[in-house]
Amino acid sequence: MTRLMLAFFTLAMLPALAFADAKNPTYNDDVLPVIRQHCAGCHGAEKQKGGLNLATYGVAMQGGSSGAVVAPGNPDKSRLYTMTAHKEEPVMPPSKTKIPDAQLAVLRLWIEQGGKETATSMVSVAVKPKIEIGLKSVGKGKPDGPPPMPLAGKLKLDPLVRARRPGAVLGLATSPWAPLVAVGGQKQVILYHADTGDMLGILPFEHGQINAIKFSRNAKFLLVAGGRGGLSGKAVLYNVETGEKVTEVGSAETDAVLTADVSADQTMIAVGTTTRMVRIYATADGAVLSAIKKHTDWVTAVEFSPDGVLLATADRNGGAFVWEAATAREFHSLRGHTAMITEVSWRADSNLLATGSLDGTVRLWEMENGGQVKNWPAHPPGVEGVRFSMDGRLASTGRDKLTKLWDANGGMQKQFAAMPDIGLRVAVSHDNTKVVGGDWGGAIQLWNLADAKLIAQVDTNPAPMAEQIKAAEVAVAATEVKSKQQADALAAAQAKVTAATAGVAAVTANLAKATADLAAAQKGVADHTAAAAALTAQLPAVKAEADKQAAAVGGATNKAAALEVTAPIAADVLKRIADAAAKAPQNPDLAAAGKAAADANAKQQADLVAGRKALLDATAVSKAAADKLAAHAKALADNQAAAAEAQNKVVAVTPTIKPATDAVPVAQKAAADAVTAVAPVKVAADGAGAELVAAKAKLERLRPTPKK
Repeated sequence: MTRLMLAFFTLAMLPALAFADAKNPTYNDDVLPVIRQHCAGCHGAEKQKGGLNLATYGVAMQGGSSGAVVAPGNPDKSRLYTMTAHKEEPVMPPSKTKIPDAQLAVLRLWIEQGGKETATSMVSVAVKPKIEIGLKSVGKGKPDGPPPMPLAGKLKLDPLVRARRPGAVLGLATSPWAPLVAVGGQKQVILYHADTGDMLGILPFEHGQINAIKFSRNAKFLLVAGGRGGLSGKAVLYNVETGEKVTEVGSAETDAVLTADVSADQTMIAVGTTTRMVRIYATADGAVLSAIKKHTDWVTAVEFSPDGVLLATADRNGGAFVWEAATAREFHSLRGHTAMITEVSWRADSNLLATGSLDGTVRLWEMENGGQVKNWPAHPPGVEGVRFSMDGRLASTGRDKLTKLWDANGGMQKQFAAMPDIGLRVAVSHDNTKVVGGDWGGAIQLWNLADAKLIAQVDTNPAPMAEQIKAAEVAVAATEVKSKQQADALAAAQAKVTAATAGVAAVTANLAKATADLAAAQKGVADHTAAAAALTAQLPAVKAEADKQAAAVGGATNKAAALEVTAPIAADVLKRIADAAAKAPQNPDLAAAGKAAADANAKQQADLVAGRKALLDATAVSKAAADKLAAHAKALADNQAAAAEAQNKVVAVTPTIKPATDAVPVAQKAAADAVTAVAPVKVAADGAGAELVAAKAKLERLRPTPKK
């Protein structure tokens, strides 16, 4: 019989040990004496059969090569108890009878109460699932129904912790199917709307620092992982809509969980820690399904493939591996990185894996043979985060403070403005329209993917709701002032446009009038000059006619005057003859002479009448000719005067044409400048108006809904 077997035999015959506190057993006071009595020979500091060391609480909780042996809160799932109680093979101690029932009772009670190390230690009882979340099959593409979003009134809006300053963004994720961003704060996760930047709820994480956040592939659950360094680690699954804790795992973790992911079928949660272990827990009961010990340094990244078949893991030493998710058997060893791998990310088809490293490169690996297909220096100082988008592109961030977007061949498509500090995490929104980056100083920035412009900055350390409402009220007041100022500025700018447009119309009308006046004056000069020339040409004929008629009047006047002289004489002769004839009626000669005298007198009188008429007619014609000549002369003088007046107008108007012409482009430029000036003012006014609407809407969303 060996010394170890003798020790087990001797101790087994001893009476049950006395316990420090039978009602509240601890590892150091109550369980460790039992371990030393029955188990230390095979599972102590010198020998660890099956990789299990029970010498101290810390190493005991890590478990062995087959995984954890203690599931706090569940002794029937704890192999330390079930094997020792001979409820599961192989029984312990091997080839021995059971240890005393009193000791088994203490061991069982210790596990039921959460497995405390000392009396002052916090218990770590595994939370039973509130619902069965395992999926019978893994669907591809967007699930049916509306994408899960936090329901109004279900999640708390007041932060649980308000720190003096934000912490580094170690946890950041976007929902694969909804406009939702999850940000790791201090002992809490803050959920934000990806489109509005509004805070939608707070999820408490009482287990310590948050190191990783992942959405489930169907977006219904949010996995949050972290813990307390050197003490404990947890990965907790929350319902996105209600904020309820669904399950938590990590019973075997004695250090904070650095990275975690939930499988596509939601039956497994993989975690990685500083212990160089990868453990796969069952979501149903928190039991350890597998423990992977391949890594030689801290496990810094784990992620299940979207189809749930594979699990990728990576470490601080640059090692990367791919495992069969169901069996934890090694599938590929990915060799290439020369420094710590900070993140791994699967493409949606599960055929390509991206890894980012502090060696500055992003590398792509195909899964058929595990070969490297691409690598490029994404962030020479070091890559801290890399994520595939839903459309197959890659977003990355790193120690150069920059966030970048790449195509599938490593071609850079966008580079976003540098963050205030080292970039740590990056994500792309579900609709591939926004990129989210988080840095060492706690800044979370959202950029529009199309134009790389910053559209929002959310808080990893939000203020209490009362302060947020007060800040929102102040913002509304400030934006109201700003909006009015911008509206007034727009009205003034538009008034300038109106005035400038009227100015253009005025100078254009002035130019048109001056041009018309000049044209009219020039036409007047031409018309009146032409008319004067024509009248001048006609003047000799008109004057000759007037002279001719004047001469005719002279002849008629002379003839009439002669007749006026001869007519009385003829009349006197006629009277004498008539008187003589009357005295001698029997004298035929006298009678004939009297008749001839009478006839001559009649003719003389007729000639006198005709001469008088001819004189009148000639006088009338002469007067008409003289009047025509006078009118012609007047028309000539008038046209000459009008031509001179028109010429004077031409001389007067001509100097005004150039200034009027020059004034038009000046006025047009002033109008164009006024119109151009309106555009940015209108943009500012519209922006201020939209900002006011958004500020009011945010205030309304922050204010509690009145209870009916």
